[in-house]
Amino acid sequence: MLLFAAYKSIQSTNNNNGVVPLKLSTSTNSADVVPTLKVSSTTNDADATFMQWCSDVGITCTGVELQTTSKSVADRGVFTTQDVSIGDTVISIPYYAALTEENAAVYCPALARELFDIQKGVIKKEKKRSKLKRIWNKIRSKREENELQPAGGHWQAALTAYALKSLEVDHAWSPWIQQWARDDPTQTLVDGSSWRDDDEVIKKAVLDFHKMAPDIPEFKIAAAVGIRLQQIDDYSDQYNRIPTDPSLYSTVLSRAVGLSDNVTAVLPMHDMINHSFEPNIGLTFADDGCIKLFATKDIPKDQELFLKYMDVLDEEGEWDEDKAAWLLVQWGIPCSRSDIEQVCGAGLMSDD
Repeated sequence: MLLFAAYKSIQSTNNNNGVVPLKLSTSTNSADVVPTLKVSSTTNDADATFMQWCSDVGITCTGVELQTTSKSVADRGVFTTQDVSIGDTVISIPYYAALTEENAAVYCPALARELFDIQKGVIKKEKKRSKLKRIWNKIRSKREENELQPAGGHWQAALTAYALKSLEVDHAWSPWIQQWARDDPTQTLVDGSSWRDDDEVIKKAVLDFHKMAPDIPEFKIAAAVGIRLQQIDDYSDQYNRIPTDPSLYSTVLSRAVGLSDNVTAVLPMHDMINHSFEPNIGLTFADDGCIKLFATKDIPKDQELFLKYMDVLDEEGEWDEDKAAWLLVQWGIPCSRSDIEQVCGAGLMSDD
């Protein structure tokens, strides 16, 4: 509700305070009336194009920019262009610019209604399946520790659908979404689309991952890959009433961030920042309704910004192979026990 109130507040502001307004499209040819943000013409350079787009939609970047360079851990990342002090806000993202279900439903009401209808049917089936599972376990006198939660959310499919719609109607998000990219064995596997009929391509992906992270048991990597592929298979089956794109779905999963228990988003510029177990950037919500990224330590000029996507420690503070396998399959990021022990030795694994 706090985010919704912030969004409404932003909608009601005008150009005098620097917030880019949403304008209703005058087109009547589509079932969806799509508000658009004015985006100016940009250069052919992908990084410059993206930075210009950020400026056009009201995202403020202070002393940082996106760069494609071998200096980055992923060959593309966000770097400082000046010395940054601890506590400095380096990126400010208006909530209306975030790809969330709430925002996109405003832009694409017809699609939102269709997604709602689909999700009602999916949740109904999940509840029925969960009930039958409980009955079966009761008959067997077996207690299930982790019952299926039917209301667990379907943001993955929804955000993918809205991203596809944005590309279709050339919404203001489109130039940003066109720059989404992912390059790892999971994405290669999904892009190839033959995994449903060819176990060998799955085995190859697992072996490729194991080469990247030999400390993680192969069977745990295989389990994580299987979970991800099952998610994609369910998505394609459950949402076949609307256009689907498994490759984009996989990409959305790797770029999204939870803003609260009920809101998951893909955030422009935030999604360009790479992972490290020694992050130098934090995220917070400001009183003006913006999502702000701030320096958690002094960062010299020409240094890359990092977020920590997830931790890989168990409750005892030891390296967790299951979490490490998920980090690998979810984001294509390898880690080893020695890597984590080195960081732990520096006292940097805490989220505090």
